[in-house]
Amino acid sequence: MLAAPGIDPSWAVGLSLAVARGLVFGRQVVFTYGPLGLFAVPVAVTPGTLLLGVAGAAAMQLALVTLVLRALRRQCPLLIAALLTLVCVSIISAVDLPALDDIAFGLVAFALSQPDARMPRATRTLALAGGALAGLSLLVIFSDGIGVAAIVAAGLLGGTSRPRHLALGAISFVVTITLAWLALGQPLGALPDYVVNGLSIVQGYVDAMGQNLLGVTGEWQLAAVIVSAAAFAAAAWFSLADAPLRRRNALAGSVLLVHYFIAREMFVRYTAGHAAVMALLLAVPLLIPWRRGQRVTGFAMATGLAAASMAVLGVYGYAVGVVVDPSGREKSFAFDIKTVISPQNAIALGTANIRDGDAVPAAIVGRLTNHCVSVDTEISVIFAYPQWRWCPIGAMQSYVAYTTRLDNLDAAAYANARSGPDRVLRQVNSTIDERNPIWDSPAAMLSLLCHFKEIYAAGQWQALARIPDRCGEPRPLATLHSDSLDVVQFPAPPRRAVLVAQVYGLQLHHRERLETLFARAAERTIVVNGAATWRVPPDTVTDGLILDVPAYADYAAPFSFNLATNSIEAEVNGIPVPITVKLWSVPIRRGYPASPSSQRPASAHRAATKRPAVSADDRHGRA
Repeated sequence: MLAAPGIDPSWAVGLSLAVARGLVFGRQVVFTYGPLGLFAVPVAVTPGTLLLGVAGAAAMQLALVTLVLRALRRQCPLLIAALLTLVCVSIISAVDLPALDDIAFGLVAFALSQPDARMPRATRTLALAGGALAGLSLLVIFSDGIGVAAIVAAGLLGGTSRPRHLALGAISFVVTITLAWLALGQPLGALPDYVVNGLSIVQGYVDAMGQNLLGVTGEWQLAAVIVSAAAFAAAAWFSLADAPLRRRNALAGSVLLVHYFIAREMFVRYTAGHAAVMALLLAVPLLIPWRRGQRVTGFAMATGLAAASMAVLGVYGYAVGVVVDPSGREKSFAFDIKTVISPQNAIALGTANIRDGDAVPAAIVGRLTNHCVSVDTEISVIFAYPQWRWCPIGAMQSYVAYTTRLDNLDAAAYANARSGPDRVLRQVNSTIDERNPIWDSPAAMLSLLCHFKEIYAAGQWQALARIPDRCGEPRPLATLHSDSLDVVQFPAPPRRAVLVAQVYGLQLHHRERLETLFARAAERTIVVNGAATWRVPPDTVTDGLILDVPAYADYAAPFSFNLATNSIEAEVNGIPVPITVKLWSVPIRRGYPASPSSQRPASAHRAATKRPAVSADDRHGRA
């Protein structure tokens, strides 16, 4: 709940800060989480956003408790049902994600378990409540919105009057997301941008962010999820033995969908934190409408899943006594209530923590005061220094710009002197997964180099100021090819120009695109000069990787862009692959024009697209 420095705490701070400052999601702020993302990570940024975030988190928790308790109340006495609900929700709450898929499955299970006479009303309720939940979920976490919509749709397919209720669910979804969007102060015209860029975030995440840090020691968790999916889908199917086949299939399908979306969250980035998401599955067996003869078997299966979830949480660092600790949760709840009632101390403490942790030099603080500032990843510093105005460029943290669409969005913002930032704060090595920060968003980095000069640097921080465009039109130099055993050797870099390379051969092809529905994408890396190896997002390697920058135009070390590249080679999962490299020369002037105010919007737009053009033929192999 306290604001803190660091890449992960920063995006949580950024969500609340964006809502507080009225920024437009989908245009000015693009991220996995939407304007209701503060429900998942309430942070003491302002009293209003903290209250909204805590209220939303409490509402999601209450919805889950109500559904689980109501389902268990059918199976056992109230006291036992309450105890099981407490244990279940305690384990699920240890995960840093809202249980939106669980809530959706609870609505489906409740509706499909109704007697035939009540099915029309139950299906209508599912359409209205499920559509509303999907709409709100899409504004919390975009991927969860997709999951909730799929689970609810599967449930509606098992109900009565399917076309009518599917249409009713769609209407409920659209109305809810539209009203919530407007209530948050977001312009209606930006909603399509939020959806399109959200889809780009989801696709890029699967393509670029996959990794496995648990290795063979985590294989049992995959087996546990597969067994859980098969066992509980079959159990759900048999639990509705007296119902029509369509209804039984819908409930079993909903179980599989919950497992699928939770498994996606677990295994794309397979780390201890993501593996802990397995705990979200625990609600599934408790929400299944078990028949009398199935209850013992069902609860035994739920106990096994609970034990597996606790084992995973143990890897994440949570002991049993920490997870299931009513007294500790009571104290935490009391602290949260106190913070919401009187948030100023928490806000002040978070500000102090960030200032101490990030240690931005006073000289940089002064140079950014009263300016419109963009930060690459460390959004927390914007909160800690309210005398700066925040002008995000699109992707809220630079490593998230892992598709060409998002890369171009950032590039256009850097180039736009009218609405873009006039100061940029950069931090050394502000990236993840052994990636090169200069290649995280290639088109945006070229746009940054063309439109900003260094005004101060100290320690890990660099401050840049806007200048008129100092770059000319890109000129093609050469097209180089290699087979899987060759290294691409480069000619001498052009004089008074930036050397930029488009790399083809690392993009996901159709077969791998289908495989990523159930597996992570292969890791792409580029080796420079036979020594430095960097992981690269496959979608942006054709956007123009900066390889060489003239000394007079470059930033000072350690913030320099020049890689002094003589050769590159590409690998997929450590295996060399053939590539085609198109080299471009981007002229860059010495010195800077006199006044940044002379730049016009039309010039800014050209600068935003001042990157090697990619034709339809060049984009072969892209899904």
